[in-house]
Amino acid sequence: MDAASVNTHKQECDYPSAKVLTALQQLLERQYSSDSFTYQLFPATKKGENYIGIVYRVSINLNTSFGIRFSNLILKMAPRNSTRRKQFFIRPCFQREALAYEEFLPMIDRFQCSKGLPEEYRFHEYAKCFYTSTNALEEVIFLEDLSAQQFVVFDRFDDFQFEHIALVMRTYAKLHAVSFAIKDQQPEALHKFRNIQDIFLQHKNDSNLNIYFEGLKRSALACLELKNDEYRKILSTFFERPFFEIFSDLIDGNKGEPYAVLCHGDCWNNNLMFKLKDTNAVTMRLLDWQLLRYSSPISDLMYFIFTCTTRKFRKAHYEDALNVYYEELIRHINRLGSNPLKLFPREKFDKELKNRGALALLFVMIVLPIITLKSEDVPDLDKLSEQADAGKLKNLMDSGLLCEGNLHEYSQRMHDVIIDCIHFGYIY
Repeated sequence: MDAASVNTHKQECDYPSAKVLTALQQLLERQYSSDSFTYQLFPATKKGENYIGIVYRVSINLNTSFGIRFSNLILKMAPRNSTRRKQFFIRPCFQREALAYEEFLPMIDRFQCSKGLPEEYRFHEYAKCFYTSTNALEEVIFLEDLSAQQFVVFDRFDDFQFEHIALVMRTYAKLHAVSFAIKDQQPEALHKFRNIQDIFLQHKNDSNLNIYFEGLKRSALACLELKNDEYRKILSTFFERPFFEIFSDLIDGNKGEPYAVLCHGDCWNNNLMFKLKDTNAVTMRLLDWQLLRYSSPISDLMYFIFTCTTRKFRKAHYEDALNVYYEELIRHINRLGSNPLKLFPREKFDKELKNRGALALLFVMIVLPIITLKSEDVPDLDKLSEQADAGKLKNLMDSGLLCEGNLHEYSQRMHDVIIDCIHFGYIY
């Protein structure tokens, strides 16, 4: 197949199939039954902003009795390239996100409504979902277009302000509080979700993935200068066990009872959207529920804080951010009619931080190369998948996720995370 044919095939694989377009047409007919409409599809993300799904913005032109008006929605579909689907866990990720939108988020909304809470006090910070399908090779999710409401993704190359960090911490606190309250009052409602296996752990026996993750250890160690011999010894000791063995002990919710909850799971910059309200206050939404997991709430906090802040920020505000989270957690559990001091007392929260704080390093090892990579340096994901499938990805340089363009920032930020994790007593 020549280069032109390959590009044409790739474009076809990355465009919605006939079945997906039929589902879109039917959704729009239901939404706008009395109006005529036309629509166009436009790419909704830039290169490097989404690794699991292919995202289109559906621009809808409505011809109503009041004249022409416009509307948008988001079409998020699974790639059909078989190797990419395998290497990026595409199908299980879309199944997990469909579970979130079809069952988990409606369940927690019903529970909060049953308590008579007005919307501003509920956990409601997610996009409205109109349709999901998990049919093989046709996986798709239709969502409201938050950008039409002036929500924007914070530039991942800018530093967050404390106001944004505090808002995210309060949002995660409300999300986790609902799980605590449901476990307390309706434990059978969470039974199904408590048994879902972490996406990464589903692939712990993949030999190529194990090789790649062992390479992540070497990349992390390389970020410590030789003069930091004491830190190198501590990190080397921490890394003595296989990556997945360490990760499993820290992430498995059943090992973290009674303090495990349903977690968002993918808490990095591109999955957070912010909007400045008329009152000059900021509101936000969480995107991408493809890594929804049953785990310690610490997993969401460590993922977010350590991938999205600098050491300078953590030095100034780390304890403040944790306090914001815990205070909102207490308030929301109280609003929902349970006793927070019984369900998750502060001393247990602090102990969970010590026991599971090392997740910060593991998450950063996985996602920091992606976060620091500029759009123009992002490798072709289909080719990357083929390399991974052939066992050619032994380290970050092999993958193309670490290159001249992000090596310095990656090395500095990884160094800082390691030092902080040791200073906080998470790695010893």
